[in-house]
Amino acid sequence: MAVLPVEKIHIVVYKGIKDEFLKELQKEGIVHITEQEESTAKVSTELSRIDDVLNQLATYKKRSPLSMFFNMRRPMSYETFVDSTKSYDHEKTVARLESIKEEREKLLSRTRQIEDEINLLLPWKPFKSDLSALQEFRQTDSIPAMIPSPEVLKRLGETIADIPHSEERVNTVGTAQYHLFFVKREQSAQLRARLIENGCEITDFHSTKGKPGELIRHLGQDLEIAQKKIADLNNLEKTLADEIADLEASSDLLSIDEKKEDLAQVLPETISTTNVIGWILRRNLKRLDNLVDKFEFVFYEKIEKDPDEKPPVALRNVTISRPYEMLVKLYSMPDPKEYDPTPFLAFFFPVMFGLCITDALYGVLLILISLYLMRRVTGDKSLFRILLVGGILTIFAGAMVGGWGGDLFEYIGFGPLIRFRRALMLFDPVTDPMIFIAIALGLGFIHMMLGIAIEIYDDIKNGEYGQAIFANLTWFIILPSIILYFSIFSSSPTAKMVLEVILWTCIVGVVLASHPEGQPRVIDQIIWAPIVFLLWYAITSFAFGFLGIEYVIKVPALAYVLAIPLLILEFTRRKEMKQVLAKAAWGLYNLYGISSYLGVLLSYVRLMALGMVTGVIAIAINKIAWMITGIPVLGIVLVIIILIPSHLFNLIINALGGFIHTMRLQYIEFFGRFYSGGSKPFKPFRMETDYVEIK
Repeated sequence: MAVLPVEKIHIVVYKGIKDEFLKELQKEGIVHITEQEESTAKVSTELSRIDDVLNQLATYKKRSPLSMFFNMRRPMSYETFVDSTKSYDHEKTVARLESIKEEREKLLSRTRQIEDEINLLLPWKPFKSDLSALQEFRQTDSIPAMIPSPEVLKRLGETIADIPHSEERVNTVGTAQYHLFFVKREQSAQLRARLIENGCEITDFHSTKGKPGELIRHLGQDLEIAQKKIADLNNLEKTLADEIADLEASSDLLSIDEKKEDLAQVLPETISTTNVIGWILRRNLKRLDNLVDKFEFVFYEKIEKDPDEKPPVALRNVTISRPYEMLVKLYSMPDPKEYDPTPFLAFFFPVMFGLCITDALYGVLLILISLYLMRRVTGDKSLFRILLVGGILTIFAGAMVGGWGGDLFEYIGFGPLIRFRRALMLFDPVTDPMIFIAIALGLGFIHMMLGIAIEIYDDIKNGEYGQAIFANLTWFIILPSIILYFSIFSSSPTAKMVLEVILWTCIVGVVLASHPEGQPRVIDQIIWAPIVFLLWYAITSFAFGFLGIEYVIKVPALAYVLAIPLLILEFTRRKEMKQVLAKAAWGLYNLYGISSYLGVLLSYVRLMALGMVTGVIAIAINKIAWMITGIPVLGIVLVIIILIPSHLFNLIINALGGFIHTMRLQYIEFFGRFYSGGSKPFKPFRMETDYVEIK
């Protein structure tokens, strides 16, 4: 069983060496700490500052296209990681970058202000006088205004005709006209109101001194100076971007130290000791012994878990199965009493995934892509290993149905390739889809029966023998017996006779004993067993008669007469009879569950459907591409341009669909038989990083 055994431990640490011990414990990464006191989370100012400047430098960081999908951390040994961060003065770089950001923001604000001022003055550039002169009239007010269109100007002339004024047109920009209105001060407010009512915009030049043209020239010079300073700051920032790697390592080290400090504050303590209570894998107890031996005032002991406490779960499988632990964790970690399904996923997942794609050439591409990603991406490579094995199985599935980029070999017309394809091809799913359906259903039936077998094992291991026999073992016998009855042994009366006895026995067991509720006495269930059998035989014999099906074993009418005393006996014991009938009612409901098994089995047909879709789309791509081969010279080039991206797209889409639907078959149809999960994963206190992968 791949669920690793764990031990609950209590470590007592003298307060004076708490920080040093926690640092070493974090480095080892072997203890899942559980008991912690409540504390308000604090954010490190220093760490926050580093993260801010890393965001500031993000545009300068050289990124691989893979970083859009994966966390591309840099591998580094622990010693190199610590030495490089300790020798680097990140505070100096952070301060310089913060200063650059602050100064640049001020300059950007100033440039926006200058641009607004230039835009304000630009339409008034033809005005050759000092703008301050407009404010020097004693009895007259000057109003600069923008009139949006000639229509508004015409309407405005009628609106303000009753107000004594004079006006001068300064400039025209598009349909807009810029006018200076002169009016007595006592009538200025009235004229301004009329202008605004007609959609005119009034410009305020009260604090502006100088000629518009000169002001625009000076502002332009100021704008160039500010933009040059911004460019200089950007160049300096770009130079400092060379230190991104050092800043990232410093961020990770500070994050590690911060998590250690946060933990130190929430651990339960006495006057002179700190207590670390949690779980450790049994196989790591020796490492803990070695760690404790390094400190004079540290002691630990194994303790008993609380009665209702569930330990965290860690999985460990053989190398070939280990990547599939990722899929189990995505669903839920198994209960310690459950069987870890990872080894079965390691077999069924790639087989089903391969059937969903069924193209050998696509399998080769999957292998190459997986190997490339395994080399380039750091961290957990489980997904790539799953795709690698899936690619291998896809080659076999594709060769079986003749899928090599669809029917690409036929279009290429190279004899050895065509003969190679046909030699490996077992059947054509387009002309013989029933073979593909039979493979999908057969694999699904094995998958479903395995789920029932695991549930039988779990029930026996947990002491639930009644459930193991009557709720699961009976179905494990019934389902294949029905198939054998109507297929292989349909022409053998002796074999059918044996199967009828087996089926009747299992059906009676399901009806009378499969439901866990109710506790009728065994003797009453034995008495009702022949009664239930006779009722089942009578009803099904009548129903099967319409289908032309007859039992080999014939039950004589005398058997029903002999059952009458049993019924009379049970009616005299009504209390016991009610208990049996109540349990039998639930048993009949469980027997109706055979329809769910049929639904589960049919859901595996999706393997055939997805495989057919991949192949048919590939064939369509080839047909479309070869339609343009008649174009001289460019024909072959265009065919290649069409084939490569189209087949890659078909591979990606169907690999994604195959992965998702294969996961669905595992999670719903397989796990649904025996797996409940719900445990917490084993997460030891360790060094967790965002940018550096510590070897």
